Amino acid sequence: MNILAIIPARGGSKGIPKKNIKDLAGKPLVSHTIEQSLSSKYINRTIVNSESKDIRDIAEKFGAETMDRIEEFYHDNSTQEVDRLLYWIVEQLESKGDKIDIIVLLYPTAPLRDVQSIDKAISMVINDSYDSVLSLYEDTTYLWKIEDEIAIPTNYDPKTRGPRQKEYWNQWAENKAIYVMKRDLLMNTKCRLGGKIGYVEMSKLNSIDIDKPEDFILCEQLIKSKIK
Repeated sequence: MNILAIIPARGGSKGIPKKNIKDLAGKPLVSHTIEQSLSSKYINRTIVNSESKDIRDIAEKFGAETMDRIEEFYHDNSTQEVDRLLYWIVEQLESKGDKIDIIVLLYPTAPLRDVQSIDKAISMVINDSYDSVLSLYEDTTYLWKIEDEIAIPTNYDPKTRGPRQKEYWNQWAENKAIYVMKRDLLMNTKCRLGGKIGYVEMSKLNSIDIDKPEDFILCEQLIKSKIK
C-alpha cells in the first residue's frame, strides 16, 4: 500500500517564534517528527509541507521530501484548514500520477509520540477495518467554563463530587499527535476523521502539544531525561 505521511509546518508562529525550527534537545523541533515518520515500518513516503524555505531546507536535511503551499494555507485561522490542506496536497500529488491509499497526519508540535503508536494506528486502518484512527489520552479533569465572569462546572456537580477515577464522565482527549485516514475518506468528506473511527492510547506526558514556551521547556526536559 502507498502510505503517505504529511507533516504540516508553518513558518509563522504566534506563541513561539519560528517554533518548528527551534532547537529542541539538540535538533530542530520538526526533525523529531520526521525521524519518527521515517522509522515507521508502514510509511513509505514522508512530506513536510511548509511555506517557509528555512523549514523545507531543514526537512530535506533530515531526509523528508518537501512541498510548498499556496498562500491560502499560510495562516492557521479558518475552519478545517489542515483538513483542506491535506485534501489539496493529495490533489496535487495525484494530478502528477501518484497513488495514495492511506494518509498519516503528524503535527510537528507533538514530538513525544512513539513510532509504535504510529504503526499501531496505521495497522488498525490496514488490518482492522477502521476508516480513520486518532491518538487520545485518558483525561479525568474537572472541567469548567466562564460565562459573564462566573465559573460554571460543565462535566460534574460539585455537590456529588466523587473520586475522579470513578466518575462516569471520565473522558478521552485528542492530543494532535497521530491521525491516520483512508484516502477515500479524506477526499470524499474533506475531513480527516469519519466512518469507523478507532483510537490509540498515549500517556498524558507523551501527549504534550507544543503551543506555549512552557510546553517547549517541559518537552525538552522529558527528552533529556529519557536520553540519560
